[in-house]
Amino acid sequence: MPVVVRQARRRDATAVARLIHDVYRPFAATFRPTALRWSAETVRACSDTWLIARAGNEWVGVVHQTPDPEGHTLDALAVTPHCRRKGVGTQLVAAVEDRALSLGTRRMVIALRDGLAANIAFFTALGYRPTRPFPPSHHLYVKEIGARE
Repeated sequence: MPVVVRQARRRDATAVARLIHDVYRPFAATFRPTALRWSAETVRACSDTWLIARAGNEWVGVVHQTPDPEGHTLDALAVTPHCRRKGVGTQLVAAVEDRALSLGTRRMVIALRDGLAANIAFFTALGYRPTRPFPPSHHLYVKEIGARE
Protein backbone atom coordinates (compact mmCIF):
# COMPACT_ATOMS: atom_id res chain seq x y z
CA MET A 1 0.00 0.00 0.00
CA PRO A 2 1.37 3.45 -0.86
CA VAL A 3 2.39 5.79 1.94
CA VAL A 4 1.11 9.36 1.95
CA VAL A 5 2.90 12.07 3.94
CA ARG A 6 1.00 15.16 4.99
CA GLN A 7 1.12 17.92 7.58
CA ALA A 8 -0.51 17.04 10.87
CA ARG A 9 -3.63 18.81 12.04
CA ARG A 10 -4.59 19.75 15.57
CA ARG A 11 -7.05 16.85 15.67
CA ASP A 12 -4.16 14.44 14.94
CA ALA A 13 -2.31 15.31 18.17
CA THR A 14 -3.46 12.33 20.23
CA ALA A 15 -2.56 9.84 17.49
CA VAL A 16 0.83 11.51 16.93
CA ALA A 17 1.68 11.36 20.64
CA ARG A 18 0.49 7.75 20.89
CA LEU A 19 2.66 6.66 17.96
CA ILE A 20 5.71 8.45 19.38
CA HIS A 21 5.25 6.85 22.78
CA ASP A 22 4.64 3.39 21.28
CA VAL A 23 7.86 3.64 19.24
CA TYR A 24 10.13 5.25 21.87
CA ARG A 25 8.87 3.61 25.09
CA PRO A 26 10.96 0.42 24.63
CA PHE A 27 14.14 2.54 24.76
CA ALA A 28 13.22 3.90 28.20
CA ALA A 29 14.70 0.78 29.82
CA THR A 30 18.21 2.04 28.97
CA PHE A 31 17.82 5.83 28.65
CA ARG A 32 15.16 8.55 28.67
CA PRO A 33 14.32 9.33 25.03
CA THR A 34 13.77 13.03 24.50
CA ALA A 35 10.88 12.17 22.17
CA LEU A 36 8.87 10.99 25.19
CA ARG A 37 8.42 14.63 26.21
CA TRP A 38 5.76 14.94 23.51
CA SER A 39 2.19 14.67 24.75
CA ALA A 40 -1.08 15.23 22.90
CA GLU A 41 -1.19 18.73 24.39
CA THR A 42 2.35 19.69 23.32
CA VAL A 43 1.84 18.23 19.84
CA ARG A 44 -1.48 20.06 19.49
CA ALA A 45 0.19 23.35 20.39
CA CYS A 46 2.55 23.04 17.41
CA SER A 47 0.69 20.66 15.08
CA ASP A 48 1.84 22.61 12.02
CA THR A 49 5.43 21.45 12.72
CA TRP A 50 4.58 17.74 12.47
CA LEU A 51 4.36 15.54 9.41
CA ILE A 52 2.55 12.22 9.43
CA ALA A 53 2.77 9.19 7.18
CA ARG A 54 -0.26 7.01 6.54
CA ALA A 55 -0.73 3.80 4.61
CA GLY A 56 -4.46 3.63 3.96
CA ASN A 57 -6.13 4.27 7.31
CA GLU A 58 -3.06 3.27 9.34
CA TRP A 59 -0.63 5.70 10.91
CA VAL A 60 2.85 4.41 10.06
CA GLY A 61 5.16 7.30 10.97
CA VAL A 62 5.61 10.85 12.22
CA VAL A 63 8.38 13.44 12.39
CA HIS A 64 8.73 16.83 14.04
CA GLN A 65 10.49 19.61 12.11
CA THR A 66 11.19 23.29 12.61
CA PRO A 67 13.31 26.07 11.16
CA ASP A 68 16.32 26.83 13.38
CA PRO A 69 19.19 29.33 13.18
CA GLU A 70 21.62 26.42 12.61
CA GLY A 71 19.43 24.92 9.87
CA HIS A 72 16.09 23.19 9.55
CA THR A 73 15.85 20.64 12.37
CA LEU A 74 14.07 17.36 12.56
CA ASP A 75 13.49 15.18 15.59
CA ALA A 76 11.15 12.55 17.01
CA LEU A 77 11.20 10.52 13.79
CA ALA A 78 9.03 7.51 14.61
CA VAL A 79 8.07 4.64 12.32
CA THR A 80 5.93 1.73 13.45
CA PRO A 81 8.02 -1.45 13.79
CA HIS A 82 6.24 -3.40 11.03
CA CYS A 83 6.87 -0.55 8.55
CA ARG A 84 10.58 -0.07 9.21
CA ARG A 85 12.99 -0.68 6.34
CA LYS A 86 10.17 -0.09 3.87
CA GLY A 87 10.99 3.53 3.01
CA VAL A 88 8.61 5.28 5.42
CA GLY A 89 11.39 6.99 7.39
CA THR A 90 13.13 7.99 4.17
CA GLN A 91 9.87 9.49 2.85
CA LEU A 92 9.36 11.46 6.05
CA VAL A 93 12.91 12.83 6.00
CA ALA A 94 12.56 13.73 2.30
CA ALA A 95 9.32 15.57 3.08
CA VAL A 96 11.08 17.57 5.81
CA GLU A 97 13.92 18.40 3.42
CA ASP A 98 11.39 19.51 0.78
CA ARG A 99 9.71 21.74 3.35
CA ALA A 100 13.08 23.23 4.35
CA LEU A 101 13.89 23.97 0.71
CA SER A 102 10.50 25.63 0.23
CA LEU A 103 11.38 27.94 3.13
CA GLY A 104 14.75 28.77 1.60
CA THR A 105 16.79 26.65 4.02
CA ARG A 106 19.75 24.75 2.62
CA ARG A 107 20.94 23.01 5.77
CA MET A 108 19.34 20.20 7.76
CA VAL A 109 20.27 19.46 11.37
CA ILE A 110 19.50 16.55 13.68
CA ALA A 111 20.88 15.51 17.07
CA LEU A 112 21.51 11.76 17.16
CA ARG A 113 22.13 9.76 20.33
CA ASP A 114 25.65 8.32 20.23
CA GLY A 115 24.56 4.83 21.30
CA LEU A 116 21.90 4.32 18.62
CA ALA A 117 23.93 2.84 15.78
CA ALA A 118 20.89 2.09 13.61
CA ASN A 119 19.77 5.74 13.72
CA ILE A 120 23.27 6.94 12.92
CA ALA A 121 23.53 4.48 10.00
CA PHE A 122 20.12 5.55 8.67
CA PHE A 123 20.91 9.27 8.64
CA THR A 124 24.48 8.76 7.41
CA ALA A 125 23.08 6.78 4.45
CA LEU A 126 20.85 9.79 3.70
CA GLY A 127 23.89 12.09 3.57
CA TYR A 128 23.97 13.48 7.11
CA ARG A 129 27.44 13.98 8.59
CA PRO A 130 28.53 14.45 12.22
CA THR A 131 29.70 17.95 13.08
CA ARG A 132 30.08 18.35 16.83
CA PRO A 133 29.11 16.88 20.19
CA PHE A 134 25.70 17.84 21.52
CA PRO A 135 25.85 17.06 25.23
CA PRO A 136 25.12 15.03 27.13
CA SER A 137 25.07 12.01 24.78
CA HIS A 138 24.45 13.14 21.21
CA HIS A 139 26.23 14.53 18.17
CA LEU A 140 24.79 17.03 15.73
CA TYR A 141 24.55 15.75 12.18
CA VAL A 142 24.05 18.08 9.22
CA LYS A 143 23.23 17.78 5.56
CA GLU A 144 23.45 20.47 2.92
CA ILE A 145 20.42 20.27 0.63
CA GLY A 146 19.36 21.81 -2.65
CA ALA A 147 21.29 23.71 -5.24
CA ARG A 148 23.68 26.43 -4.17
CA GLU A 149 22.97 29.88 -5.54
